[in-house]
Amino acid sequence: MKPDAVPDRSALRTCLILLVVVPQATLAAFVPAVPHIAGDLATSPAAVDRSLVLYMAGYAVAMAAAGMLAARTGPRKVQLAALALHVVASVAVAAAPDVLTLTAARVLQALGGGAGTVLARVYVQEALPERQRLAALTGLSTAIALTPALTPPVVGLLVDHLSWRPIMLALGLLSAGTLLVARRTLPHSKAQAAGNGPGLRQVLARPQYWWFTAAICLAWCVYFTFTTFSSHTLQVRLGTTSTVFSLLYALVVAGYIVGSRTARRMHQRHRLEQILLVSGLVSLAATAAMALGAYLLPQEPLVLVVPMAVAMTGIGAAFPVCQAGMLRSVGANAGSASGLFFFLQMTSGAAYTGVLSWTDPTEPAALSLAVLAPAVALAVLVTVVRPTRDGRSGREECAVGSPVRPGPPQARSSGDAGGSGGSGGPGGPGDPGRTAAPQAAER
Repeated sequence: MKPDAVPDRSALRTCLILLVVVPQATLAAFVPAVPHIAGDLATSPAAVDRSLVLYMAGYAVAMAAAGMLAARTGPRKVQLAALALHVVASVAVAAAPDVLTLTAARVLQALGGGAGTVLARVYVQEALPERQRLAALTGLSTAIALTPALTPPVVGLLVDHLSWRPIMLALGLLSAGTLLVARRTLPHSKAQAAGNGPGLRQVLARPQYWWFTAAICLAWCVYFTFTTFSSHTLQVRLGTTSTVFSLLYALVVAGYIVGSRTARRMHQRHRLEQILLVSGLVSLAATAAMALGAYLLPQEPLVLVVPMAVAMTGIGAAFPVCQAGMLRSVGANAGSASGLFFFLQMTSGAAYTGVLSWTDPTEPAALSLAVLAPAVALAVLVTVVRPTRDGRSGREECAVGSPVRPGPPQARSSGDAGGSGGSGGPGGPGDPGRTAAPQAAER
């Protein structure tokens, strides 16, 4: 599809922002409501927490599958079908009579919402001219960063006075509205043939690819572990209200935004390895302080939240750095390798928290240790191991600003979302003209 084929690029950018907001809001709105959902369904908060784990597993599958399906049928059909699935799943969540139904519906929500995280960037690459891509990617990054920061306080205020079910139904209304906008706005397109570039086997044989993959998996485990269990810890164990919890969680997200923006400033003077080294050490120091604080003052919420906010400055910087390093290692036409990268990121968090959920790490000390463990592993990785590729040192390979060829739409897109400060969840950042620069991701 030619960029000039898009008649209303302003409307397209608005639609793409909605596509990335839907999965972020679906995740963020659920967290403050966990204790209320558990009480209404007569189950434990730990059982509801497991639906968060499975949500992220479904989100990972959606990210991996969306690109492959779009290559076969075009992104428009895939995206419209995914939004329709999200609408149906949101209604099922709101009407769930028990935790099993709730969990199954949440997985379907993830499958429907997660496609937009990938396909929004595909449309930026395909439908917009080069001069407009940076503005579009900045808008996506801002939306990804702000949605998890703004949604919990609003939901926390509402859930203290309303049932959680209308709030979950509102997510279906959001996706239904997005579906209507997408039907009118998304252009028809087909996957373009790949050009020259390394094959999947060549990419997977590069140690640098696996180094950055391992780093983002460990960083994600730090973030997602706190996200999964902090609602129960702070609200049930420590007695904070949903509103207070939402404000505390927004502080953690603010740390992530600060970290991702800091990474963008640092990349002009420092190598990716150096930024990731600092990020890993900051996360280690902050999570160690959290563990110590939880041991000394186990009933004080701030001893968990403040160190976690500091740790998130490191994690927020690590995400775009890892994505930029991955993009450099895969070069051009390695969409499958890029999809694997983000799939492993999501799956690692789901697997780690899935195992933890059977031990109920919701006591403050247990939660702090669960967050500390992957932070220690990340610090070891970035201080002891150095990536290499084709016989060259990691220092030479990772020099920021060295010329690289732009990656495929999926690779660049996921990496591009996080650069200006969001990712995460889960998404990625980046200046589309310089894929080597860290950009904020998630997503």
